[in-house]
Amino acid sequence: MSELDELRRRVQRLEDIEAIRRLKARYLNACDSQDPEGAKNCFATGEVVIDMGHVGVFRDREGFAEVYRTFGCQPFILDMHHGANPEIEFTDDDHAKALWALEYRNFNTQAKTVTFVSLIYHDEYVRQNGQWKIQKSRSDFKTALHCSYANGPLESQLAGRSVAGAVSYEK
Repeated sequence: MSELDELRRRVQRLEDIEAIRRLKARYLNACDSQDPEGAKNCFATGEVVIDMGHVGVFRDREGFAEVYRTFGCQPFILDMHHGANPEIEFTDDDHAKALWALEYRNFNTQAKTVTFVSLIYHDEYVRQNGQWKIQKSRSDFKTALHCSYANGPLESQLAGRSVAGAVSYEK
């Protein structure tokens, strides 16, 4: 491989890393903006795996968007997703994987609850039609704090690895 070809390969890899970073930012921003179509479109078409632990495991992006639309896109839900510390590596020119740290907070003004969660995303990416998309995403919950202010002062209802059991996503 010539020096010029090697330089082209390295520049392309940097552009791919930036495209994956922007994709994840677009996804997190769509979640905070209550934009289920925007969030859905960050995932690959066809079969995907979106493993959100107690929230559910989805095999297509439409199923994920429907649950998100039902539970996350309400005027009384206020979310913040902050992704950081990406570790991106490529398995070939059109596939990559990454770890992302997420700090998440949720205010539910109807239920009068506040939830804080930290997790690690284990993501896999594929280039489809020249665009990077998320093909697999697994949430590895690390810490969770779920509190209520329904009776006045903030009271802890759960502190642990996840909010499973304290927060339900069933209709």
